Amino acid sequence: MNNVIVCIPVDNIGNKLWLRDLETRDGDVFVKHKTTYNDMPFMETIIHPIEENYVITGDDGTVLYRFHHLWLEQLKN
Repeated sequence: MNNVIVCIPVDNIGNKLWLRDLETRDGDVFVKHKTTYNDMPFMETIIHPIEENYVITGDDGTVLYRFHHLWLEQLKN
């Protein structure tokens, strides 16, 4: 783990998605994420690669956030 946090804009009114602690386990990619949409602490979640993007999905598979893979370059050690 490092102290780097990536801040990704998610809409045009100023909301943000924060990512930290990129980790690969058993072929899956995990990050801890937090948003300005709610007051939840950082939560670990799996992210899925889709073409040049990664997505964070809800429990039902709905895509909640989509971001370009280059955002994760900042988190790699």
